[in-house]
Amino acid sequence: MNTIRSLRYALLGAFMVLALPGLAATGTMIREEPLRASASSGAAVVGSAGRGASVEILARQGGWTQVRVAGRAGWVRLLSVRAGAAGQTDAVGEIKGVLDVGQRRSDPGRVVAVAGLRGLTEEELRGARFDARELDKMNGYAVTAAEAERFARQADLLRRQVAYLPAPQKEPRQTGGTSWGE
Repeated sequence: MNTIRSLRYALLGAFMVLALPGLAATGTMIREEPLRASASSGAAVVGSAGRGASVEILARQGGWTQVRVAGRAGWVRLLSVRAGAAGQTDAVGEIKGVLDVGQRRSDPGRVVAVAGLRGLTEEELRGARFDARELDKMNGYAVTAAEAERFARQADLLRRQVAYLPAPQKEPRQTGGTSWGE
């Protein structure tokens, strides 16, 4: 009996090893990105993934996604990859790819921070000007506390107290840079 059980486990293990490569998710690059050796912006560049390239999604870590493209594996920024097959280039597909990332359950004690602005060039940021109409438009999206609580209950979200960061302290001015409080 133990021999049969051992044989079953061996066959199941072999099946899983053979089937795993076929279970990897596919995705499409939203923009050109360097492939990095690890999930860090300071990691060595080992290749690149062009906009529109089909990729195999291997893993996710924080704000990074490990992909395989043209036989080479590396890490790219999370928001540069849309889950799903190539050819889905509409805005709804791009938004769905980003929302899919947010739907996964993860460790509630783990904090993931993604920094940066998407879709704005340095020149656009320098030329930015105050627009009262846009501020009014943004304020139109505000909800009451009761509406927010109702949404949270429907989504099974949990209340979590998060402490504010301490105010930046003014540091003595050093040559060649600025400090927070100035």
